[in-house]
Amino acid sequence: MSEQLLSKLAPRLRRLDEGAYERAYRTGETTGGSSTHQLIADLLKSLSIGYKENVKALGVGGPVADFSVNGVLVFVDREFDEKARRALAASKKKCVLVIRDSLRSDRFDHGIRVLGLGEEGGLQTIFLDDPSFNFDYAHILPKTEKCSVMHGHTSSVLVEIIGRPREGMVVDFGVAKPIVRDAVRSLDHKLFINEKYVTSVDSKSVSLMFDTIHGEFAIRAPKDTTVMMKGEATVENLAKELLGRIVPKMPENVTAVGVYVYEGLNKGSHILAKLHQGGARSRRKKR
Repeated sequence: MSEQLLSKLAPRLRRLDEGAYERAYRTGETTGGSSTHQLIADLLKSLSIGYKENVKALGVGGPVADFSVNGVLVFVDREFDEKARRALAASKKKCVLVIRDSLRSDRFDHGIRVLGLGEEGGLQTIFLDDPSFNFDYAHILPKTEKCSVMHGHTSSVLVEIIGRPREGMVVDFGVAKPIVRDAVRSLDHKLFINEKYVTSVDSKSVSLMFDTIHGEFAIRAPKDTTVMMKGEATVENLAKELLGRIVPKMPENVTAVGVYVYEGLNKGSHILAKLHQGGARSRRKKR
């Protein structure tokens, strides 16, 4: 028994003596080379999804996939040069790369990215900045000193669109501009208010009532010129509202959309959202 143990340990001890080491992640009887690898293995097992490990993707000398799941080859924490990507694309095999990105958008971003290998073209970004994207609006923020009084802003919008180019373009500017312009116009000269302050609604008007730091506020406003929001009427939530009106109309090759909304000069909010294509399609059907 001790001889078998020594024979297994000897190669590793030799590597340590040479100044090298390896890190392994282990759960039960499964060992992976990274935490991401182990996470995928645990997830597949918990869902009772059958898979194979260490599957050759391109024959002798070619890359070896970490997993094969229902005919899909999954590579974990790998780097491929352009030659390898072209070879995988030519094989016509469905390949997915799962990596952990050190660049994260915020503290809620887990950093795990899932990329399709062999797809034509990488991700590119275009941006739209046009005078027709300017709009005016009014709002009230009851718990702030200055903004608890109804007031207005003149704002401008910049939109970035990220996707895989088709025939050299992410989106035709002639297609994208009207989408953004219509979304901006739908918010122009509107009153933005948290929906929790609405006391009654009829076919023509909205009644609002709430306490501010200066006292009680009550108003009856035209329904057509009032935008009721899920949350306070901040520029951050306004950016979300605008994003929600743009995303459902984007073509299928668009993977993310970002909007910058400026509240007056030199201040505003930016929000970037990845499109979940299935959800985007279902929203298109509903509208």
